Amino acid sequence: MAKSLEQLKASLIKEKEMYDGVLKLSKEKQDLIVKGKVKEIEALTQKEQVFIKHMGTFEKIRRSIFTNASKELNIREVDNVSELLLFIDEEEGKEIDGLRDEILDTIKALKEVNEENESLIKKSLEYIDFNKELIASIQQEGPQNNDYTEKASERSKSNKSILDMKI
Repeated sequence: MAKSLEQLKASLIKEKEMYDGVLKLSKEKQDLIVKGKVKEIEALTQKEQVFIKHMGTFEKIRRSIFTNASKELNIREVDNVSELLLFIDEEEGKEIDGLRDEILDTIKALKEVNEENESLIKKSLEYIDFNKELIASIQQEGPQNNDYTEKASERSKSNKSILDMKI
């Protein structure tokens, strides 16, 4: 087996571990979003950014490996794993293809968790906006609600209900 193919396997394994780490953090973030723990979310986001920076390194390593593999196997230069699979024997190809598929599955799961997190964040922001509007309307009506004069009953009829607000 060519040295560059061994390097590619090792690189794909480490890349998979990185994606697994980001997926784990995204799932943890989901729980924190539900609980509204903003500081913990920020800390997890910083950890995710470290993983993402390292992932960029893997792309550079993979390109270098493809260049080396092309020379070792005496083939034209390839740009991705799929192209490389066309030039290597079936046994090696299955292993590399399996690693690639695992990474793609993890990326798909990560995308789904991130979409759920985005939805949860949007709902949280909508809830915060609703509460801000509710508090603002109560503050605007506040002093009038505690009026014990004869005109108090007339004012209370003209005041909007809290439930008349846009939701």
